[in-house]
Amino acid sequence: MSGVTLIWGGLKLLSLFKTYAGLSRTIYYLCLARTINSTGDFVFSLITLVLTLQMGMNVVSAGIFVSMAALISGPGVLLGGYLSDLMGKKTIIVIGQSLSALLIICCSFWSGTITIGYLLIAVMFFISITRPAYNALIIQLCTEEKERKSAFSLMYLGANLGIAIGPLIAGFFIKDHVNIVFISIGTVFLISTFIIINQVKVGAHKAVASTGSPHAEQQLSSQPPSPLFRLLMKNPLIAFFIVVSFLNYFIYMQYSFSLPLQMNHSFGENGAAYYGSVMTINAISVIILTTLILSATRKLTALNSIAMGALFYGIGFGALNLLGYFPHFSIVALSTVLWTIGEILVQTNINLYIAARVPDTHQGRFNGLLLFVGCLGYTLSPYLTGIFIKNMDMKSVWIIILAFSLVYALCMILLGYIEKSSIRKSEMELLDQSNSV
Repeated sequence: MSGVTLIWGGLKLLSLFKTYAGLSRTIYYLCLARTINSTGDFVFSLITLVLTLQMGMNVVSAGIFVSMAALISGPGVLLGGYLSDLMGKKTIIVIGQSLSALLIICCSFWSGTITIGYLLIAVMFFISITRPAYNALIIQLCTEEKERKSAFSLMYLGANLGIAIGPLIAGFFIKDHVNIVFISIGTVFLISTFIIINQVKVGAHKAVASTGSPHAEQQLSSQPPSPLFRLLMKNPLIAFFIVVSFLNYFIYMQYSFSLPLQMNHSFGENGAAYYGSVMTINAISVIILTTLILSATRKLTALNSIAMGALFYGIGFGALNLLGYFPHFSIVALSTVLWTIGEILVQTNINLYIAARVPDTHQGRFNGLLLFVGCLGYTLSPYLTGIFIKNMDMKSVWIIILAFSLVYALCMILLGYIEKSSIRKSEMELLDQSNSV
């Protein structure tokens, strides 16, 4: 009986991974490169660890360097988006990763000096340049929304695998053999870049989005690309989507700011250990649930998936309010699984809305703009949440985050309703024209 169960489980697992079947060879190599690259993609943590452990810098001074790295990411994604449209997505990925690799390897020559802090800030800038290029390249290489959904899900899964493995391995060497860490990360970036140069083939693609709506076809033509601001003005729904996406990044940032504070508040000196357990649950949930969720939501539109993800954000983070009454880790564990489901749903679909409504000539800039809004959300979230905590109490913050999540979900539902009404109106006008003829 157990053998039959094992075989059945294996078949079910294979059927789940069929959701990634049918993608082009180029997409698989691009996702592989991103997975390899992400094993060394923990520069924020690296800055903190190196400056405090190796140089004995105080937490406040190290925090200034981390803040500088975060702030420089904003201009980096905007510049990366613009240059990827101008010079090509693959070109910008290769340039950005190559420069990042060289700068990280250079850190090994300045070990123990403040120069490392500035070099790692520069690394963060060049890494951020590649982010919109990766997203835009997947959009360019995939022609259908289902294919894009699978590709973004696969890249998200791979990136999370890399992020989970990289810091774990580096943790054994960071204190006594930091030079090995620098050289290893640089080598990883170069391997990833080599795969992209040799295996990621970018052919000629039409500068249109794959959407079947007449409304979208009117928006996207083969005319020379207009300036970004003018295209935003012509597409207020896309502008609205990008602005409202600030809420996604604001809410998601709670896992790294408010959540550790809540662990300390609820569990005292064991708070740090409990927070480490939360991150482990999050990583395991991402690895196990990403494919399952993709398989279950393949027929949902991007907006519906994001709205559902926002609801899971709200329920997951909102549940932490219960810690004020019942400080049990079981509540935290269940909460983590729920907001992780929200993370998967939102992060694997957020690029799809823009992908289907923006010409290829502007994909880099629109993705850069979306990532810039993300940088604003990540930057302002700790500050604004800190004000909430100071003026109220810890458990009340989670009710505010629940409210923000509901607003985010309603905005996505409203956007979907407006789009359907607009498409229906366009179809009716075409029908009236054909009848009058």
